[in-house]
Amino acid sequence: MSKLKLNAIAAQALLDNEFKAAILNGKVQERLGAFHLNEEEKKAVMSIQAMDLDQFIRHLSGLIQPAAA
Repeated sequence: MSKLKLNAIAAQALLDNEFKAAILNGKVQERLGAFHLNEEEKKAVMSIQAMDLDQFIRHLSGLIQPAAA
């Protein structure tokens, strides 16, 4: 996942309480459309299980892939 997409998801989670709630209650799939993720990226984000936003963002940062040079 690119840093740009990661940052967009993390920023949305920090700024939007409804998005944050969706992340933490397992209903994030419904909210991922705005990020134009491919199927693999959607599955990766949806597979994150976190008790709080900090934990979610730490797991999300592990999905970063270096940009192709």
